[in-house]
Amino acid sequence: MEINNNYILPELQSPSDYAPLIVNIIIKKKFIQDKQHTIIKNSKEEKKFINELKITIGNIDTIDISDKELLERYVQEYINSLESLWNKYSKYIKVTKCSKAW
Repeated sequence: MEINNNYILPELQSPSDYAPLIVNIIIKKKFIQDKQHTIIKNSKEEKKFINELKITIGNIDTIDISDKELLERYVQEYINSLESLWNKYSKYIKVTKCSKAW
């Protein structure tokens, strides 16, 4: 007999009306990310990253955003700059149980 993925085996029932109950626990493989890019908080890399990002954002000409395509171009320019600076200043580190969440 099956009840919600639990199995009762009446053929193994004892005289006291107790029957063994079997529960299937499905364990699936799951990818756990153990490496990531990060910039250490309060480091000189963080300061350089923030300063260059401010300059980059300031240099994006947003005076004439007259249509959707132009806005998308500016947003893409910002994304590309951010990604470039992130790759320049971040480090690839191994995440451990002692790693801090910033």
